Amino acid sequence: MKLLLAGSALLFVGGGFAHAQVLLVSGNPTTMTVTGAVAGSQPLTVTENSTTYTVSALAIQAKKITAQINTNMPAGVTLTALLVAPSGATSAGRVALDNIARDVVTNITNTLPQARIVEYQLTATVSAGVIPVSTRTVTLTLVNYP
Repeated sequence: MKLLLAGSALLFVGGGFAHAQVLLVSGNPTTMTVTGAVAGSQPLTVTENSTTYTVSALAIQAKKITAQINTNMPAGVTLTALLVAPSGATSAGRVALDNIARDVVTNITNTLPQARIVEYQLTATVSAGVIPVSTRTVTLTLVNYP
């Protein structure tokens, strides 16, 4: 079973202020492939954490980051994202991604940019079977909170 996770969104929000609101992503995660399993158990989870994001917001309006993928995962396969929150913000923990925007970090009020880790996990069940190689694009969006 191979699944390629490709792309992360790059989004600039706002402008005209000394400390503009910004969300930057450091690049693309490496290929994630579920290939092994312990006999009698589900396939092993694959973790990828080479990507970072940098975020800052205006103190007058808290922000949140949402995440979604362009196409839902096949049956029996789950892609999750965990974004480590900047100071003062709250991470939603590990969030299963689909084509609906899901909150991953809330209450962002830091005015100085802070780089943080994005950790993806790809899991599959035996019932997923063999899946052809495919890609998903993860889009991170900075919006007003709440």
